[in-house]
Amino acid sequence: MPYCTNCGALEQDGQSFCTVCGTKVAGAVDPSALLYFQMDPVVEPVKTGLAGFWWRVLAFLIDSLLVSIVIELPVKAMGIGFYEGAATLAIAKLIYSTFFMAYQNGQTIGMKATKIQVVNENRSLGIDLRTSVKRNGLFGLLALIGGVAHFTTYSHPTLQQAREASRHGLITLALEMPQLIDVLWPLWEEKNQALHDKFAGTVVIRPSQSVAQALPGVP
Repeated sequence: MPYCTNCGALEQDGQSFCTVCGTKVAGAVDPSALLYFQMDPVVEPVKTGLAGFWWRVLAFLIDSLLVSIVIELPVKAMGIGFYEGAATLAIAKLIYSTFFMAYQNGQTIGMKATKIQVVNENRSLGIDLRTSVKRNGLFGLLALIGGVAHFTTYSHPTLQQAREASRHGLITLALEMPQLIDVLWPLWEEKNQALHDKFAGTVVIRPSQSVAQALPGVP
């Protein structure tokens, strides 16, 4: 029951004035007179999980195997020199990865098989050709630098040959180190990004089944 706003006396239903002080009774508020606001439902952003390191490694191995079968084996069969073969293989991998990621929703064949996907850092699906060129261009350059390194081993080396092999081994390690650092970077990086991901502004995701069904183009 309401009370008089002037003297605090108890008011009765249907009462127009306070029986103690004569103040006009405010009366009960009609609930139908209140404005009704309908709250829009809260929509949670679609959350996609970052791809683990080993999923990325597996996708890379699948792609490398495919490119090797299509390119490397014929190159070796034709007797092309080591450096020409390394350059040809690096260019083939660059073209393959660049165009698949740009025009196949951020996925190579290996990525489709492992259900991972390259997207922009803001998680918008797919990447454009420019982003794909930046990402795969840096990775391809590092792979080419590491790929041209090789040295000769000897069964029973002389002292001079041992020194030469040691020097070539150090050169090989120095050439391969940038790519090694690049591919291992996701192990300690918060967004699981390699250096070529950082350069291009991309991340690699592996959507859950429920998210994959909600996002178009994700297998």
